[in-house]
Amino acid sequence: MNQSESNLNILEQKLYRLVEAFRGIKKEKLSLKEEIDLLKGKLKESRSEVIKLKDENDRLKVAAAMRGEDEHQRLMKLRVNKLIKELDNCIAQIKNESQ
Repeated sequence: MNQSESNLNILEQKLYRLVEAFRGIKKEKLSLKEEIDLLKGKLKESRSEVIKLKDENDRLKVAAAMRGEDEHQRLMKLRVNKLIKELDNCIAQIKNESQ
């Protein structure tokens, strides 16, 4: 009976260690999930900032082209041509819908 009590004590100790390890892993998982959520928020903010800066950069290029800087005149012509094509497409769609 002494041997079985000893085996039972060893098993109980291993079970306690296993439970403690499980709790530690659970805490770590929660901590990592919170970190992931925080990083997702920062990534979203960064993407928003990048989009805002790209938009501002495009507006600055257009403004420079309007001032007549040679470097940006080609860009302005391309942009105007693109806008004209978009308007033509819109007009064509409106005509198709009205028929």
